[in-house]
Amino acid sequence: MSKAAPQKVAVLGAGPIGLEAALYAKSAGLAVAVYDRGAIADHVRRWGHVRMFTPFGMNATSLGLKTLLREKGSRSLPAPGDTITGREFRDAYLVPIGESELLLESLHLEHTVLHVGRAARGFRLLVRAANGAERIDTADAVLDCTGTFGTPRWLGDAGIPAVGELAARPHIAFGVEDVLGDRKDHYAGRSVALIGDGYSAATSICALATLAEEHHATWVFWITRGARGQPLPRVATDPYKERDRLAVRANSLATRCDGNLEFHPQTVLDEVTSHGPDKGFRIAGRSNGKPVSWEVERVIANIGYRPDATLGASDPNYVVLGAKASDTSFLLRTGFDQIRQALAALTGNPRLDLYDKKAA
Repeated sequence: MSKAAPQKVAVLGAGPIGLEAALYAKSAGLAVAVYDRGAIADHVRRWGHVRMFTPFGMNATSLGLKTLLREKGSRSLPAPGDTITGREFRDAYLVPIGESELLLESLHLEHTVLHVGRAARGFRLLVRAANGAERIDTADAVLDCTGTFGTPRWLGDAGIPAVGELAARPHIAFGVEDVLGDRKDHYAGRSVALIGDGYSAATSICALATLAEEHHATWVFWITRGARGQPLPRVATDPYKERDRLAVRANSLATRCDGNLEFHPQTVLDEVTSHGPDKGFRIAGRSNGKPVSWEVERVIANIGYRPDATLGASDPNYVVLGAKASDTSFLLRTGFDQIRQALAALTGNPRLDLYDKKAA
């Protein structure tokens, strides 16, 4: 990257990592443009009813807090040890960061970056605005913070779609549904197939079991690929008490089959066919090698996400940050470390650390 001219950084994504990366780059003296196809932290808003495992102090940075308190010293913020919902995190921290004096003019919301190409000098970005108008923007570096939330994994075996899944996909819920809130009427009294065995699925099964206690016609088929027994691993002396409590309850539901629940482990799906909007599904596969099938009214697939295709060519100034760059379970503090390392490299200042406690 040329040091003679002001450095322009394009940040793709206005989620937690994108906002922090933009704030860090702007505080380091770089020109910044942030692009997001939706609103600020739109994906966080979608699962906003879910309580986070990690306390607020692990999900905010000294730089972010300093920025907010500098602009409005009387601002009410969660305590470092508070475990809050995604909605509370978005409203108290992420939206104010995006709307701060440092970032507000850098935000390009409802702008989709369609392609990124390497030019003779820097990058060229094909950008489409909400009204459909397209334009070319340029940048010296690109920070890809688009994450993985928008690209769910496939339900079929071997990482490919099951028969019928491509057509059924628009009718399947892939996020953590607000089963006891906004989506209650959609699931109450229905037969539901829940697919997946991670913590998102655990959150869903606990909510569905509670719903079934209130609405006895609700019936849930929990389908996982894992072995029989307890589907959620218990972490010895787990530092995140909310996570451990969730695992305990989900495991209890699986082993006792409370709340109008059937648990079907060791199951691989070969077919997921939608009968049409709000007309139900046929699900078929193999459980421990034997054919199985269900007719259900709703499908929730909490099976995780996969990175989409990277927009830019391999280049030291095109940096992928966040969950998209992590091979393991992702915590926001991991992303903050990625940001610090990336900006030190891009600015050519290995000692740059705006997260140093002295800077707080």
